[in-house]
Amino acid sequence: MPRIPRLMARPLLAAIALLPLALTAPTAHAAGYRFGTQSAAAEGTANANGAEAVDASTLFANPAGITRLGKGWNFSGVLDYVDPKTRFTDEGSFISLPGSGLQPRQIGTVGDTTSFAKAQVVPHAYLSYQGDNGLAYGLGVFVPWGTKLDYPASWGGRYNLQSVELKSLSINPNIAWKVTPELSLAGGLNLQYMEGKLRRAVPYASVYAAGLLGAAHQAAVGGAPGLALQLQQQAAQVFGDPSYDGAIAVTGKNWGLGFNLALLWEPAAGTRVGLSYRSSVGQKLRGSADWTQPGTLPANVLAAVKAAPYNGVSALDHNGSDASLSVRTPESLSLHGFQQLTPTVAVMGDFTFTRDSQLKQLRIDFANTTADSITAEHWKDSTKVSIGAQWKALPSLMLRTGYSRDLSPVPSATRSPALPDAARTWFALGANWAFMDNASVDFSFGHVKLKDAAMTATDDGDGETPCNCSFATARGNYATKATIFGLQFNYKF
Repeated sequence: MPRIPRLMARPLLAAIALLPLALTAPTAHAAGYRFGTQSAAAEGTANANGAEAVDASTLFANPAGITRLGKGWNFSGVLDYVDPKTRFTDEGSFISLPGSGLQPRQIGTVGDTTSFAKAQVVPHAYLSYQGDNGLAYGLGVFVPWGTKLDYPASWGGRYNLQSVELKSLSINPNIAWKVTPELSLAGGLNLQYMEGKLRRAVPYASVYAAGLLGAAHQAAVGGAPGLALQLQQQAAQVFGDPSYDGAIAVTGKNWGLGFNLALLWEPAAGTRVGLSYRSSVGQKLRGSADWTQPGTLPANVLAAVKAAPYNGVSALDHNGSDASLSVRTPESLSLHGFQQLTPTVAVMGDFTFTRDSQLKQLRIDFANTTADSITAEHWKDSTKVSIGAQWKALPSLMLRTGYSRDLSPVPSATRSPALPDAARTWFALGANWAFMDNASVDFSFGHVKLKDAAMTATDDGDGETPCNCSFATARGNYATKATIFGLQFNYKF
């Protein structure tokens, strides 16, 4: 790559300066935990314009498109504002203690509603250069995955989840080659950073009640039925009492490496077909797990919990330790097309297949003797179809629109508070204003609506033993939608 003059380096420095901001954890509004907007130009067509290739943000959808941008430098900087409206309506969340004989206790109020997501601003940046040798170079810095959900401390699913935050950043250098006037190929590396935080309540009342029942059994065997009855009654009183709640907080972070490939073919003037592949990225998020135990727990129970498993309820020792979570982001394959119908009107489309079925469980591995924390996911592969159109209303003004249907990888049977996903539709409007010969601004507006989704999520370790489980069931219905505003500045020099 040629030496970068000082003036030309400024957009690159701007992209690097955006790196810390790009680690903002957005609320995911594409299927699963994918962050579905990396370009305001694309957002105006509901991400249907992968084969359009008119600015540097094509580095995300199809990096082979940077060979169409002309010689010299191209820069695109993007800001996305995502405003989610979320609601969970409780339909009778409860907690149980298998094998105890105690009846399940209600931990949520039927009809109570909970909001759990807030608005976020997320930046992305792209830079490309093309010389005289048929090669073009590009660098994308963008957010590929993310979510931030924060439930109230007392909500009915608190033993499943209180908060989760996933941040990510991809640094994606690419090289593209114009093999023939009609065909361009591209390849790149994806250096991906991921950071996660999770917090949930721990029902120490279940541990206490199980201990009392164990003592009652010993009393009965020892010939003290009166004491046994008293201990059983005390266990029934304690079980489900939120005043004995504690908490666990888990954090982790790590880097991973993947790759991407792309081609863009123009068989006739105004007709383009593209193919883009992004590999999976395997990462092991390493960090710590910190337990907070309630001050209301009797000293003898607290000592027993810290020392060893308490009456065989679980293998928890409840001491802070290192922890890790293995994550593999799914691979994806996109096929997209673009057709210029008239000098002022074009249509476009995209079909994306994502191999989400690799995600079977979320398993937190504790470095001490505590059993793994397991959340069942068992995702299925997903698809997204987008169609869009644009109209050059004025020499300096392009208007866009689009529609997308994104099928969720999350089965209804394993929908969880951490990823309460469902099929979604996306309606989009956009515009590009070329206010200078070498500079333009893109604006986009999108409305995303998720299908209302029921959830019955039981924290039972996906049936595995020993079980680091609360045996709590979060039960209710989700209603989610989001409004998305995008702003993008494009500069050629």
